[in-house]
Amino acid sequence: MRRSGALVILAGIFILLGTSWLVIEESDLITRVAASAVILLATGLLIGRLRTIPEATSASDRLAEINRRLEDELVQMREQHRQLDHYFEMLMANVPANIYFKDRESRFLRVNQSMATYVRKGHPRDLIGKNDHDLFDREHADDARADELRIINTGVPVNGLVEHEVFPDGSVGWVLTNKMPFRDREGNIIGTFGMSSDVSELVNAKQELERERYLLRSLIDAFPDKIFARDLQRQYLVVNRAMAEWVGASSPEEMIGKTPAHYFPETIVKEGEAEDQSIIENRLGVINREWDLEWKPGDVHHFVTTKVPLFDAEGQIWGFVGMDRDVTEQRRAQLEVIQAEQRMQAIIDNSPAVISMKDLEGRYLMVNRGFEDLFGLARKDVLGFTDHQLIADKSAADKFRKHDILIAEGGEALQMDEELYVDNEPRTYVAVKFPLRDLNGQIQSIGAISTDITDRKAAEQAMHVLNQDLVKANEDLKRAQEQLIQAEKMESVGRLAAGVAHEVKNPLAMIGMGIELLARRIPAEDTQAQETIERMKRGIDRAKKIVKGLVDYSSARKLSVEPKDISEVIGDSLALVEYPLRQAKVKLETEIQPALPRVSVDATKMEQVMVNLMINAMHAMPDGGTLTVRAFSRALSGVRRDVGVRTAGHLREGDRVVRIEVDDSGSGIDEANMSKIFDPFFTTKATGQGTGLGLAVCRKIVELHNGMLELENLPGGGVRASITLKT
Repeated sequence: MRRSGALVILAGIFILLGTSWLVIEESDLITRVAASAVILLATGLLIGRLRTIPEATSASDRLAEINRRLEDELVQMREQHRQLDHYFEMLMANVPANIYFKDRESRFLRVNQSMATYVRKGHPRDLIGKNDHDLFDREHADDARADELRIINTGVPVNGLVEHEVFPDGSVGWVLTNKMPFRDREGNIIGTFGMSSDVSELVNAKQELERERYLLRSLIDAFPDKIFARDLQRQYLVVNRAMAEWVGASSPEEMIGKTPAHYFPETIVKEGEAEDQSIIENRLGVINREWDLEWKPGDVHHFVTTKVPLFDAEGQIWGFVGMDRDVTEQRRAQLEVIQAEQRMQAIIDNSPAVISMKDLEGRYLMVNRGFEDLFGLARKDVLGFTDHQLIADKSAADKFRKHDILIAEGGEALQMDEELYVDNEPRTYVAVKFPLRDLNGQIQSIGAISTDITDRKAAEQAMHVLNQDLVKANEDLKRAQEQLIQAEKMESVGRLAAGVAHEVKNPLAMIGMGIELLARRIPAEDTQAQETIERMKRGIDRAKKIVKGLVDYSSARKLSVEPKDISEVIGDSLALVEYPLRQAKVKLETEIQPALPRVSVDATKMEQVMVNLMINAMHAMPDGGTLTVRAFSRALSGVRRDVGVRTAGHLREGDRVVRIEVDDSGSGIDEANMSKIFDPFFTTKATGQGTGLGLAVCRKIVELHNGMLELENLPGGGVRASITLKT
């Protein structure tokens, strides 16, 4: 009975299996595989159920019960199958990756919506039966077919393949592909299936990360500073090349995983551990800590360390990053600079000059002890301040600032005098100001060295005044000497002239009478004798003129002086020379100031002077020229005191005078002859053309009028003769 019951049950199972396979709607191979799995599961459940049926029940009842239960299980299984199919469809429809199944000929059996969209198809069914050659370029399709053939032939999947892809829209990117063999229920490979995802952003990000990593690596390796990163166990995670070379490691990679104890002395390691612990506790880094390290005896190096903690996303410290910089050379250079500055400061502090340096805004950067003593200020109270903040004399401060700006703009050193009130007394300083430039040649500050020259300047001024007094005294003595010599000479010449005139006058008269007698006795036809007589008469006349000049020169008689309109005197003189000037082709120009004051003169003598001066001017222009006569009134200035004159009417500074000037356009007087021009008998004219007494007589006549007669060369050529008469 039990055996028959079991057979019935087995028969029912096979019937159920057959029925279940038939009732499944015709579908693709994947669905059949899933249904087979469900049936196998149901069979196992059925066998389990059979074991629980009571033996007392009849076979038909048991079979009916089994059939009923199987039908219930089948309904449940169908529902589960629909759910599984729904899950699969949702997975295919919503996974962003491209999923596909292909047969052995690489024809698509099934694809998801993402795949259809990727190849620009509206629905997955539009791809069924197509292959890659229908959708992609030949190169891409051939590569894909080669991969699938290799998988079909070997059964070895392709996992994690990142490929450079040209997408259907023409853009370029990267795709992550997994391809696997597609097997039936017996394990035979009936095609391939796979999944591909657009990982362009991921690959680009990875490449960018790699570039940044390489850049960072190159950067830290290029740094001369020693750069490192360590974890909390003080193991090195990252070091640069300088760090490895510093500790003697063959490469940065050699140090990874090791600690400072492998490379540094124990004292340095302990100090570093304490410092790391302090950073962990205080959550603050160490900035620019200085420390020394003696690698070899006597070889001490100075370092500056900066070390900061590394935090994770939760804010927990997980390591340290730091940098050690060898500043030995900088420290030595700084020490040398400090020592040089100290030496320089000592030098300038002991200088008697006032030395300072300002920035371009006028703020003091450096001063010496002389500056402190001058202003009674300590150095700390000066630095950073300007002249306007330190000096009460604002005008002096303005002048100092103006000089500083002048140096900054001109870029050249200048020497200047600067005045300043010190203890309410004016002091004078000679200041040398100069620009100070940086390494690029740009002016960054203004230096100044000032020396008090007040006492020296006062001494120089006193010496200058004394020298002027000595020069003046010497000139006065020289002038007095010259006047005494001239007076003595004039007196001697006068006595000589008077004697000569007296002795010569009578013989000349007798000679003249004899010549007249001889002339009456010479026949008229004797022309040669007549010419000789005429030459003798001319000689007698010339001798008489010389005698007359000597008499006039030596005459001590008083002038017939009376107030005269000097314009009339000048006019009468011009009338006397008008004809000879015209004959000599000399142009006459006059500049007579109207309403000149009256002057006390001997009109005849003054006319003699004027005529003589104008004739001399005419002789200086043998080829013609211009004679200018001007007269004007003014206050006398620039007259030196004449120690040789004691007359009350002598010209003095400030006197109101009339000045008469006679200018010619000739070649002028040789400077070597200027000092002898008024000497008696001195002349530059040819023999027979002048006696050398004209200017001497003229000067004497003018001096008898208490006036002055002067001759000077004009800058443009010619000579000016000027007569100055007191009104």
